[in-house]
Amino acid sequence: MFIDESFFGLARAGKLESGLEYPALLRTRDARDVDAGKGFIQILGKEIQLNGLSAPDTIRNVTFQGFVETEDIMVITNGSELIQRPRKLIEKLNQLRERAGFTKLIYLQGVLDPYLIPVLVYAGVSFFDDSMLRIESLSGVRYTMFGRENTGISDYEANFSFASGELKTLRTAIINGSLREIIEKFQISSKALEILRLLDNDAGGDLEKAFPRRTRYIKANSLESLRRPDLQRYRSYISTRYRKPEARKIALLLPCSARKPYSNSKSHRKVIEALGKMRTGIHEIIVTSPVGLVPRELERTYPAAFYDIPVIGEWYEDEKLMINSMLESYFSRNTYDHIVAFVTPDLDFIKDHLPAASEFVYWEKGQSGSLEDLRHRIETFLNSGGRDERHVNSRMETYVQIAKYQFGDWIESYLSGCRMVRNYNSEMLVKDGKPCLVFNDQLGKFTINKISGQWLLDNGSFAVEIDDFKPTANIYSVGVTGVTEDVRAEDEVVLHHKGQVRGVGIAKMSGKAMMDLKKGVAVKVRN
Repeated sequence: MFIDESFFGLARAGKLESGLEYPALLRTRDARDVDAGKGFIQILGKEIQLNGLSAPDTIRNVTFQGFVETEDIMVITNGSELIQRPRKLIEKLNQLRERAGFTKLIYLQGVLDPYLIPVLVYAGVSFFDDSMLRIESLSGVRYTMFGRENTGISDYEANFSFASGELKTLRTAIINGSLREIIEKFQISSKALEILRLLDNDAGGDLEKAFPRRTRYIKANSLESLRRPDLQRYRSYISTRYRKPEARKIALLLPCSARKPYSNSKSHRKVIEALGKMRTGIHEIIVTSPVGLVPRELERTYPAAFYDIPVIGEWYEDEKLMINSMLESYFSRNTYDHIVAFVTPDLDFIKDHLPAASEFVYWEKGQSGSLEDLRHRIETFLNSGGRDERHVNSRMETYVQIAKYQFGDWIESYLSGCRMVRNYNSEMLVKDGKPCLVFNDQLGKFTINKISGQWLLDNGSFAVEIDDFKPTANIYSVGVTGVTEDVRAEDEVVLHHKGQVRGVGIAKMSGKAMMDLKKGVAVKVRN
């Protein structure tokens, strides 16, 4: 039996009943880990009968399925062959998940390249063995954080310690939500990069469904960050579903800033001060990498307020392609009377991808002339009849957009008649005198209560059905009887029993895992 303690996408950290923590490295010459004899192999004390064949022959010839299984573990027996063809390996992992879901852990036999371990853990592998490590140690190879080193000295224990320490670090990263950053940093192996790209290219596949809705922070230190499932989700929303506030007639494109949210930066404060009251008719859109386009209303949400990227004043071709594709899609769906790009010269590449008649004003930071030029152009347009005279409650408009992004467009009708109230350090939306949503600035999202939880339930969104009991601190997966398809780890969810709201909380695993598992925390209950 195993108990998952934490998930990060397809990766999982936990313990077996023996106390062994996973992901883990197994010793092939220790009968407690891996043993083989005539007609059987034994994995962590669980024996697998092999129809009278010797274990080496069976593993070498492989069954037609390419795996064997115990009660808790699925063993990919031809791992050393599959690792040479990463696409086939990913297909095999997907097949096993389709067969067993999260009910079993995956052991990739015969593969222990320490520079592949992080991405393989990310892909959902929980166990490795030391067979390759033994061979390389005998040939005098020693593992270091910078790659293999040929020392001419056999040092199995040092190599085993290196790989075991690596897996311990990965367990911690799964628990604290930083696994993706480790995968992107640890790119010694080109094959690891190939596997990562194969996983990321499967938009809407197993990884996206399991990847958390948010992480603590995004350290975008490589171009691979562009392909993160959470960033792809956000960009898809902006490109295909987001609708601009109706009263905003002028689109103003701005470059990003190092400080988040952008409006707290010195550069953006200067723009805000220069435009003053005219801003009620302007829709400000920040252009940035790796996030893409950030409407001002979403600058305090995830991922816009939770990323960092090294800036050198140059854009890579992958970034340009991403930005230009988003611009074309965005402006094909959202129309304005006037579009102004107030950008630094390095963003000149967007010019050919904006609608015709869009204007460019180059922002020479530190010089007041460009700000005066921008103000004059906006003022001229507004005075010529481009101003929408409707009253705009900018703060409420912002919160409606955040709620739509977080929960779906359906929530807009529920927010009609809501007003914003500040209580201590929190801002909340109140309807009919009752708080319904509280904005958590540290997390960049709304937290729900039973009132708004009923809204979610009525619309079949972010709902977890439980057995007939009163939820307390945690809901374990054994108590989950149903879950809507949209639930991802770290989502706000409503708990109900046969349509009766029982509480709300935060999902700690994907909806698929909640349904498959009988152990582990599925939802952390708030009330």
